[in-house]
Amino acid sequence: MNTRMSPVTMHFGATIFLGAFLLFLVQPIAGKFILPWFGGGPSVWTTCMVFFQAALVAGYAAAHGMTRRLSPRRQCAVFLSALVLALAFMPFAPDSSWKPEAGDSPSLRILLLLAVTLGWPFVALAATSPLLQRWHSLLAPGESSYRLFAWSNAGSLGALAVYPFVIEPQLTRSEQSVLWSGLLALFVIGCASIGRRIWLADSASLQESTPAGQNETAKSADSRGTPAIWLALSTLGSALLLATTNKICQDVASTPFLWILPLALYLISFIVVFHDPKNYQRIIFVSGFFLGLLCSAAALYARDILVFSLHTWVCGFTLLFGCVSLHGELSRLKPEPARLTSFYLCISIGGALGGILVGVVAPLILDSPYEFQIALLASAALLAVVIRRDPQSRLNHGAYQVNWSWLVATWLVAVLAFQQEAAYTRRDAISVQRNFYGSLMVMEKWKKDPVKHGRVMQHGNIVHGVQHLDSAMRRLPTAYFGETSGGGLALRETEDRPDRRIGVIGLGAGTLTAYGSEGDLFRFYEIDPSVIEAARKWFTYMEDSAAKVEVVPGDARLSLEAESPQAFDLLILDAFSSDAIPTHLLTKEAFELYLSHLKPDGALALHLSNRHLNLPVVVWAAAHELRLETALVEDRPASKQKESEETTDAPPKPKLGSSTWMIVSPGNGFVERDRIRTNAVGFTVMPGRVRTWTDDYSSLWPVLR
Repeated sequence: MNTRMSPVTMHFGATIFLGAFLLFLVQPIAGKFILPWFGGGPSVWTTCMVFFQAALVAGYAAAHGMTRRLSPRRQCAVFLSALVLALAFMPFAPDSSWKPEAGDSPSLRILLLLAVTLGWPFVALAATSPLLQRWHSLLAPGESSYRLFAWSNAGSLGALAVYPFVIEPQLTRSEQSVLWSGLLALFVIGCASIGRRIWLADSASLQESTPAGQNETAKSADSRGTPAIWLALSTLGSALLLATTNKICQDVASTPFLWILPLALYLISFIVVFHDPKNYQRIIFVSGFFLGLLCSAAALYARDILVFSLHTWVCGFTLLFGCVSLHGELSRLKPEPARLTSFYLCISIGGALGGILVGVVAPLILDSPYEFQIALLASAALLAVVIRRDPQSRLNHGAYQVNWSWLVATWLVAVLAFQQEAAYTRRDAISVQRNFYGSLMVMEKWKKDPVKHGRVMQHGNIVHGVQHLDSAMRRLPTAYFGETSGGGLALRETEDRPDRRIGVIGLGAGTLTAYGSEGDLFRFYEIDPSVIEAARKWFTYMEDSAAKVEVVPGDARLSLEAESPQAFDLLILDAFSSDAIPTHLLTKEAFELYLSHLKPDGALALHLSNRHLNLPVVVWAAAHELRLETALVEDRPASKQKESEETTDAPPKPKLGSSTWMIVSPGNGFVERDRIRTNAVGFTVMPGRVRTWTDDYSSLWPVLR
């Protein structure tokens, strides 16, 4: 194969690069617009991904159909017309009329919104790579058109690198949309110049031909490269990507900086194997993947004694070698250029199918996130089948029994380790549920201690509630809500008010109702229905409370926007301790909404404990702009409790955790009261150091710890 690139190839490559860059860049921009309207939870992005994957398949199918039914010149005319029409949809900025109303189906509305406002431009862009590669095979028959697929993935990788670190921290979503629209216009010009090449080419040069050096590959593909195998390899590659992403985010944090890592490795695997087939050395990458399978099993089994960073490195290594192996076999089975578009159509369908299996099917049929283990084992099994069927493989039809024994033994050891890890994880579980919001587990702990014996609610790796079962302790607040926590101090500051109205965003186990008195109302807003069910079934805080308790299902911000002013004495926000935080609850517009639901002497209390994000500076920036008073409360009860138990014979105290809270009030002196001010810690931020989050702008990069 000729490794030098002609000016024609460079022209095609640059245009395909820009098209892929735009295709991946518009996805987070679109998400930025609709996230605040539909609750900001993981299900919003999952629904967006369903649309993007379906639109990608539609674009590849359109390219395939055009190359089968139209001449190159007519293909060019139709494609350029579609791109010019796409400019009419710019800039992308969905109207506020798309906001959901009571009774609407959020998923259906999101899909309809994206289809109407972005569907045509996205499908047109998605058709770019296969269509232009097909044209290239006609204009440059002496060069491999499949190398341009590496350019496409490099453009996608470039968008992933640029957006979270350059574009998002600097530009509002409106400015991002304008930038994207300008780049789209530039892309249309680039496609028009390629179209000119097609239009001016001699008819003879547009006839079918086979590139030099690809005859052997084409024959091999005809005999072994069936669409079923293409589909299986691409499906498991996509499934392995998404399953690894979920695993890393569960163990570390659900932030763009971590889901970009596995996606970048996934795209790099395409670049490696399609840029030059010689880059895929089967013995190296398949052996490395099976080694990674073994290391992943060991890391999961021993995760209590390993640091999170080591888990991430093991997952990344296994994903890279697994995807290079899967996509390397895919590259080996690629057909002659005449079947190029059908090959890419199968890859796109497989990518969408892998996303559906991990993002939709797995949460429905698995009560815990086991798709990572399943994807690893299935990928290893498929690679073994493909290698065994390859006539050129040294392992063909079971040859080299020692090597096969090593592969099979590795696979079986991994199965056993995964089974043991699953049993260990669930050893204390009495309830496990899973939905689009994640995996929720209720565990029974400290069984050998009758006093401390209790239950723990855990969402992913984050504890959301603890209750002791002893009759003398079960009504006491625990975890992050002790009397010296910011939330506890704020509630105690209002305890002398008759008939208090307390609003709480985030239910957990309902621990805060322990502060309720006769005549009080605690109104909870909770988006996850499994949390509501678990709090009522396995915990008794709400049942034991003297206060009246109401639970409003759904996103808190949407619910508050639909309600008349609630006149809360205190509004508590406990939605930010998880790894995936709802950023739309911390914008300037959100704080203005909260203030409209407070009494004149009311206040906000925000639980901001987070392992990865410095959220107090975000709240301070919004409070500073709205001229609100703030107080930061850092509670570290563990050391105080240890000292108390060592020096006194006091009865056991409930399990408490360290917490960070910020109290915010609208200039009514609430944060200046003695109980709060004496427990507050110094906290200053230079104005302008952190940009105020709004519905039009938010970025996690400046507040990453």
